[in-house]
Amino acid sequence: MSWHELQIIVETDDINRIEALLRLTGAVAISLTCKDGEEILEPYPGEVSLWSSILLTALFPPSISISLVESYLQVTIGIKGPIRLHKINEKDWKAAWERRPPTQRIGKRLMLAAADAKIKKTSRVCTRLNLGLAFGTGEHPTTSLCLEWLDAHLSPDMQVLDYGCGSGILAISSLRLGAHSAWAVDIEPQALVATRENAGLNKVQDKLWIGVPKNLPDLQADLVIANIIAGTLQNLSKLFGRLVKPRGHLVLSGILSSQIPTISKAYSHEFEPFNQQHKKGWALLWSKRRKESV
Repeated sequence: MSWHELQIIVETDDINRIEALLRLTGAVAISLTCKDGEEILEPYPGEVSLWSSILLTALFPPSISISLVESYLQVTIGIKGPIRLHKINEKDWKAAWERRPPTQRIGKRLMLAAADAKIKKTSRVCTRLNLGLAFGTGEHPTTSLCLEWLDAHLSPDMQVLDYGCGSGILAISSLRLGAHSAWAVDIEPQALVATRENAGLNKVQDKLWIGVPKNLPDLQADLVIANIIAGTLQNLSKLFGRLVKPRGHLVLSGILSSQIPTISKAYSHEFEPFNQQHKKGWALLWSKRRKESV
């Protein structure tokens, strides 16, 4: 049975958004190269921004209607350039897929695993995921940066808001690491479905609120964490200023190194100067909310 390979040229600033949307339409694997074929999986921090556009390749299972995905890219996302479609033999991609490790260690405490992975006895906290349901499997640098931060900094008594939850990986991992409770917010219906399924898989559904932003209850969280595109993060600065408790934590990811000054300026009134962590051209910013605005 043949799988579908889709290739499009993506503007650098749009990578995170389009990756997330392709995951939501059913992509099980995504890779990025510059247009002449050079891999860009391991650039130095900030190097991704040297390319104005990037070749994105996504793999879809046979059950997905690739014509509907193509229409979605053109009509909903607004892709103007050519969309190349190829058929891939199942044996070829499966052999490569099965060579991937069944688990992924994050920091000192956390481990990610596929829903059906067999895990040997370990002292690590394990988050299981239905891979391919929605954006957020721990492999993308923006997600792994967030998970590493949670592994190193999360306190057991924290109430966590995951804004733009995708697969729910950040909210669920927070609860698995001992957070008191969590809220998971997304505008995409498939993301909320994926989060509910993953929450049930990890038996944390009783501690997790899941919904769209407009239904979010009146709250102030100890930690707001958001892994979404930089433009959206910039627009959310005032909202996050209200959602984070005074002296609470804010963690932002999905930011290219070149976008740090713009994001920092947008949050400077309500939050202290950002700390930074970098991986493969992406940046994570984190700070505490000021007691009083400046």
